[in-house]
Amino acid sequence: MSKLFPAYRVLAILVGVLLAFCSLVVAPARYLASDGSGLQRWGEDWSILWAVHGWVFIVYVVVSFLLWRQTRWTLPFALLVLVSGLIPLVIFYVERVVTRRIRADHPELAATG
Repeated sequence: MSKLFPAYRVLAILVGVLLAFCSLVVAPARYLASDGSGLQRWGEDWSILWAVHGWVFIVYVVVSFLLWRQTRWTLPFALLVLVSGLIPLVIFYVERVVTRRIRADHPELAATG
C-alpha cells in the first residue's frame, strides 16, 4: 500500500490552512494596521509562517508529483493540483476532487490498513 495518498491529504490541508491564515489574517494585520500598532507587530511576528508554508509547499509539490506519476493524471489536472497550494482556499476544493478521483480510479491507493 502506498503512503502517498494519505501524505498528500495531510499536506494539502496543512498547506491550505497555512496559506489561508497567512494571506487572510497575518498579511492584513501586518500591512493594513496602522504603523507601530500592536496588531502590526503581531502580523510581523507571525509572518514567519510564510516561510513555513513555503517549506511545506515544497514537500507538497514533491508528494503531488509522485502521486501524479502513480495515477497518470492528465497534465492540466496535475498542474491544477500543484498550483492550488498557491491560491488561498482553492486547495481545499482540489483536495476533495483528488480524493474522489483517487477513490474512484485507484481504490488500491485509498485503501486503509
